[in-house]
Amino acid sequence: MLFRFDARMDLKWQIFLCTAAGMALLTTVVMHLALIPWRRSAGCHWTERARLLWPARRVSVALVFACSLSGGFLGGVDRASWLVNSCSVAGLVCGFLAGTFFFTRAIEPRYRFLTWLGETFWMALVQFGIYGILLGLMWSMPNAVGPAEWLRFAVGLVGVLVIATGVWLPLLKLFPHKRKPEEERLEALVREVSVQTGLTPRWIFFSKSPKAFAGALVHLRSLVLTSRLMEILNDEELRAVLHHEVAHLREGFGVKLSRLLPIVGISALAFMNPVEHVYGLNGIVLLFLCPVLCARLARAIARRMEHRADDAAIQGADPVQYARALEKLYEANQMPAVMRSNSMVHPHLYDRMLAAGVTPDYARPERPGIMAWPGWVVLLMPVAMMVLMLTQIPTNAPRSSKARAEPRLENHR
Repeated sequence: MLFRFDARMDLKWQIFLCTAAGMALLTTVVMHLALIPWRRSAGCHWTERARLLWPARRVSVALVFACSLSGGFLGGVDRASWLVNSCSVAGLVCGFLAGTFFFTRAIEPRYRFLTWLGETFWMALVQFGIYGILLGLMWSMPNAVGPAEWLRFAVGLVGVLVIATGVWLPLLKLFPHKRKPEEERLEALVREVSVQTGLTPRWIFFSKSPKAFAGALVHLRSLVLTSRLMEILNDEELRAVLHHEVAHLREGFGVKLSRLLPIVGISALAFMNPVEHVYGLNGIVLLFLCPVLCARLARAIARRMEHRADDAAIQGADPVQYARALEKLYEANQMPAVMRSNSMVHPHLYDRMLAAGVTPDYARPERPGIMAWPGWVVLLMPVAMMVLMLTQIPTNAPRSSKARAEPRLENHR
């Protein structure tokens, strides 16, 4: 019995390592191919390089989608072998995350392995924590929903909201850390902006990262800024960015609730089994419309809030400094000055600079492509796999008892 248990553990780790290695190799090769146009643009203006980089970034989304389809397909093939399937899914996830290191390092050489590993850990903890709970609710939901199922769904939804709103972040303040000079400079500027706006953030989270980022945690009335942002911005530019973020902290209760609509909408998919059992395919279609409509409504409201925050920064600080700060932030992160569509949450950088009264010293860039060609190839792989497996089902299905009972007639000449 002990030997069988050890052999089973060995098989589990073999499946995990083989799947992870294969996914890491696939991710590395695909992302390397997607970056070829961007690498060839060395020496071009930063807006052109950012425009070429955007389709390559979207390939990672295709990889995540393909990984999710493959993992979901593995989980639905044979629930009895859940141990093997879970190891395969875990290997796909870990392999994808490992493969993104070289892509991230190629775009931003400032990333070191430990820095990348720390950011990836927290990102995976948040994102996979949310989707892990939702998938667990979906997997465990029976066809008939009773009080116990509603209670389990409520507990899971509360856990998802706790992770998504970031109310757990103040716990990180309990751990001792060495204060950096950038934190003192940041706190001094936040105090100045707080006096001007009449609103003091409850917490200020400072992160050492090669990515330039500034964000507002509206449900926590707190700010998040990175060391790279403070490196590229002077005090006037940083003060203008803080005016923008503090404006988000002034959002009303209804707006704060609207930012949770995508989470609530996708949580409704946990009832896929009972809805399909009672209403069939029509119910499934209507159920999938719920997260789509919630996401569109939340995006429209968030876009209005971005315009409002831009106006607050232009009125509360120097508009020229705010426009230059936005341009530096986009250039440091190699984000396109004009995005693919007008439905993004943040307006185009080019339009934001014009709204601030600053005309960029370059022509309006072209829109980036949807996705690099390796991404489309990756999307076809799980689809082809599922089609291939589905075509094998009729041939492998057992013959009916009636068919077995009837003798086979043969033509004899």
